[in-house]
Amino acid sequence: MSGIDSSVVCHHLAVKPVVQRKHKLGEERRKVLDEEVQKLKDARFINEIKYLTWLANTVLVNKAL
Repeated sequence: MSGIDSSVVCHHLAVKPVVQRKHKLGEERRKVLDEEVQKLKDARFINEIKYLTWLANTVLVNKAL
């Protein structure tokens, strides 16, 4: 977020890693997920970090209108 000091808006969680088995998504859900993640990356709202021992599965939730 531009104009805001990163020490104010960034936080770190001290969590114990829990390994979950990877869930497979259908082709349609995978495409939607990839598009949304790319939008957030392009906006520089998230960035990719690789944890070799930790995996959290993605949950898609429909927005209430």
